[in-house]
Amino acid sequence: MKYEFDVLVLGAGLVGVAAAIALKLQGYRVAILERGNMDAATLSPEWDSRIYAVSPGNVEWLTRLGVWQVLDAGRICAVDSMHVWSDQGHVLELDAYAANLASLSWIVEGNRLQQALLARMEMLDVPLLNGLKTTQVHWRVGTNKVLTADGDCYGASLLIGADGSSSWLRAQADITLKRHDYAQMGVVANFSCERPHLSHAFQWFHGENVLAWLPLPQQQISMVWSVDNAQAQRLLSLDNTALAQEVAAAGQHHLGELQLITPAQAFPLAMQVPDAIVKPGLALVGDAAHQVHPLAGQGVNLGFRDVQALAETLGVSQSRRRPGDLMVLRRYERARKADMLSMQLLTHGLAHLYAHPAAWLGMVRNQGVQCLNSMPALKKKLIQQAII
Repeated sequence: MKYEFDVLVLGAGLVGVAAAIALKLQGYRVAILERGNMDAATLSPEWDSRIYAVSPGNVEWLTRLGVWQVLDAGRICAVDSMHVWSDQGHVLELDAYAANLASLSWIVEGNRLQQALLARMEMLDVPLLNGLKTTQVHWRVGTNKVLTADGDCYGASLLIGADGSSSWLRAQADITLKRHDYAQMGVVANFSCERPHLSHAFQWFHGENVLAWLPLPQQQISMVWSVDNAQAQRLLSLDNTALAQEVAAAGQHHLGELQLITPAQAFPLAMQVPDAIVKPGLALVGDAAHQVHPLAGQGVNLGFRDVQALAETLGVSQSRRRPGDLMVLRRYERARKADMLSMQLLTHGLAHLYAHPAAWLGMVRNQGVQCLNSMPALKKKLIQQAII
């Protein structure tokens, strides 16, 4: 069978579904091809270990898409302030009120946000084609063809690669990438707290290890602990009580005793930079276009900003007739270059700065934290840049 669309999105994760919704709302004929199985089934009441800190700018955009407002407000928590400790005990305090903001970010569970996006996509009648084993792409001027193992053919002027850091579509386009493996894993889990977090987030730099606590509703927190691979395996092997005790101690018992409420999970940390994010008939978004260290919590925010920029580019009237044209897609690539580069430099630079054992670097980074904390105007500007 042959199927024709204006745009095909490969990958039904958060960024891929958001892309399909945004372009459908602009009048494009869109479908999503997904190798796995995604559906908007009823959610479990259990808390998800994988959470996201969504910036206010992206919350506003998701609201315009008709997604954010369908989330259960009782499962979302605002971050009103954040305390960041350097490895020598100096603290940087970031406060939404001081920056004239309602919040620094909003914490939401990954599965809840995914289901809200899928529900909105269903409402818009965007086809989601699950369980497709894509085998080959025929790149053609005007209409590209995606072939599947069952003999079907899907054509579109534009293919959007939203299929993750190991993107199959990126490989089909022969786009190479530079990769840096941090030899670390991000260990995630959720805990209930003895003391209320008061919508504060916390982060500690212990050399190359970075521990973050993010507030959840109902006096709970989500932990993300970036540690070397051996340490990650050790943490995963601990029983619930031992893990909770170790996490509480590493966070200086700021919230008293902790109790584990979701099993710990881990994912590898790396930075990836593709040599290009567009080709004729192709645009990469999300982790297919960039992968950064999670210490700034900006991965999904970068992906959503990719989609916003691509949708704005394709929303221009002359682009509508040829969404896969390289001249059109170059505008998207240029629009994203500075944001991607600055986030890669920031996260990679901080990761290496704190991992380096030189004593003089320790003095520099800690004096820098102390100095920045004493400059309210600069802190305000940094916060306002980060919330986009």
